[in-house]
Amino acid sequence: MRAWTMVVLCVAVSLVGTAQGCVLAITGGGLEGRYIHGVPDVSQPVPNYLAFASVDHWSAPLSAASVIAFLSTTVGYWGRGVSGNLPPGELSSYLGYFMATNGAGSPDREGHRLRLPGTVLGDIAAGIREYARWDPGHRFRTPPPAILNKAGAEWEVSLLSGDTHLYREALRTGVPPLVVFAYWNPLDSGRDLWLDASGRRVNVRFYTWGLAITSTEGLASVPGFPVEAWGPDVGVGHAVVGVGYLDGDPDGAGPLPHGIWLIVHDTWAATAERVAIPWDHVLGLVTIGPTVK
Repeated sequence: MRAWTMVVLCVAVSLVGTAQGCVLAITGGGLEGRYIHGVPDVSQPVPNYLAFASVDHWSAPLSAASVIAFLSTTVGYWGRGVSGNLPPGELSSYLGYFMATNGAGSPDREGHRLRLPGTVLGDIAAGIREYARWDPGHRFRTPPPAILNKAGAEWEVSLLSGDTHLYREALRTGVPPLVVFAYWNPLDSGRDLWLDASGRRVNVRFYTWGLAITSTEGLASVPGFPVEAWGPDVGVGHAVVGVGYLDGDPDGAGPLPHGIWLIVHDTWAATAERVAIPWDHVLGLVTIGPTVK
């Protein structure tokens, strides 16, 4: 793991207006955990800013754009300016290019060779790293139109296994990791809780896992369900932003299981702002930090 430390654990501190990323301790409702406040929650569809053939299957670029937008305003020098002050939806077009989402964009990605819908897991970290470095002095091969006022930066972007310990360690830095699932079929449990996060009130909605599916075909016409397809055998899954976790039993003797619950920002309008879902079906994690010389 990286040796750098970006923030300390905050206890009983209000973060309103302070613009400093901080990991909050969560308690209440028979649960405890951690939560990163202030991460954008945005949903598909996104504006097709670079005129791709399609911006369906866009969970990875949009999730990465949300994290980068957060880093541009909430952490120290190393995150500043990399978003070019673009909102996540617009910024995601550039991330989609560098990740070769849907087989379009950078010819240096595996997804460009495979021409599959969605984003290949190994291309997410490579795309973020290259996008972050991209500036007039580092143009790579065929970049899209330049972003005015975008800073270039050397970032350490790592693809990690889907391990709960690694996820918790990533959260401790105050930088939300991306979590990539083999598929996405969350079933609303009908239960939510208000939890105390170091003096703030945080509402989470609990979901359980539905059957494994390969796409949203048949659901995409339902409001809030975007067009997505997954192929975990080739490394194409569904990406979300990991903003926290809970450990415990949400409903005592009720049907929800005891265990580790991820708190994530999804890219579907059909899901709540803070989705709490059991730790299952994780293909991998993508973490971001400053390069340590």
